[in-house]
Amino acid sequence: MNTKKTVKSSVLVIAEPGVVGDNLTQALKFAPNLEVVGPFETGPTGVSAFGKYHADTIILDIGALHENPLVTLNRLLQIDPHAKIIMASTLTFSNVRKSMTGFERGAADFIQMPGGHTRKTDKGAFRADLLRLIGAMADARRNDTPRQIAGKPTAKTAEPRKSITLRDVSPHRPSVLAVGSSTGGPEALNVMIDDLPDDFPLPILITQHMPKLFTALLADTISKRTGKIAVEAAEGMTVEPGKIYIAPGDHHMTITGTPTRSVIRLNQEPPVNYCRPSVEPMLQSIVRIYKEKTLVVILTGMGADGQKGAELAVESGGSVIAQDADTSVVWGMPGAVAEAGLCCQVLPIDQIAAAVWRIVKV
Repeated sequence: MNTKKTVKSSVLVIAEPGVVGDNLTQALKFAPNLEVVGPFETGPTGVSAFGKYHADTIILDIGALHENPLVTLNRLLQIDPHAKIIMASTLTFSNVRKSMTGFERGAADFIQMPGGHTRKTDKGAFRADLLRLIGAMADARRNDTPRQIAGKPTAKTAEPRKSITLRDVSPHRPSVLAVGSSTGGPEALNVMIDDLPDDFPLPILITQHMPKLFTALLADTISKRTGKIAVEAAEGMTVEPGKIYIAPGDHHMTITGTPTRSVIRLNQEPPVNYCRPSVEPMLQSIVRIYKEKTLVVILTGMGADGQKGAELAVESGGSVIAQDADTSVVWGMPGAVAEAGLCCQVLPIDQIAAAVWRIVKV
């Protein structure tokens, strides 16, 4: 008999009535093993509820019209710096800009509402994506430093981490840096890229799980914050040393050609690991060209996207670095490669750039 107890998670919803509030209410109705708190129609009532109630995840209507949702975000994070906040809205340029600011301030992820002017009209797929994201957030929250509630710390309830076996760093000097990231990735990318030297010589190819509109703004944000050249990748672009290429939302990014002249190719083939863009096709194409001269970094994110590509990189003689659990918003993607024994190093986000530079300099 299976006597393993199912862990119930809780989600607090702050959303105005309308597209966001109605879709969230419908999607969360009758969700198994999930306790829904709210929805609260205003930021102050939601913040007050969060101050009294331990919710594993918060969903915040970042496109709220009658108040500033970024103020609400700030107040939630003042109560609990480890709060797992999912921003939700329709995909308008204004909402995307507010969401990018939300990422910078500490929000964990974004989910796009179905319908309207978006292509994501399947409410069943939206519900599945939302519940998967809430589940990953709840698991991550239970692994975080315990938060204080009314002066009493909450205990961790997660399973102990598996032991990690590290590999030797590849003796081959890399010619390309490939990065995969998801939940919590925008801020992790900014930190890592900012810490790299201004004259970093390798091309950097990044797949960050994001919808369209977001990735161009992410490239712009990275350029402004780090002073390095970052662009949203386009079909036929030549991969140049020292330049950063970000896979555009809703497209897989791959490369073709040779190590001395590789070219970016985009496609809209089916999602991989529920994702488009996915890290897997990017890594697989990079390893085919650069082989043992591939250096892979896997940052914070839910799921295991990138694990198979990281395996190919290691089998070809390259190296893999993963972000550690303590500094990851969700230790899914980096945890998958670390626990599979694929990494030469597993490090806090503020140490990854230095480790990359040591490998590149050799």
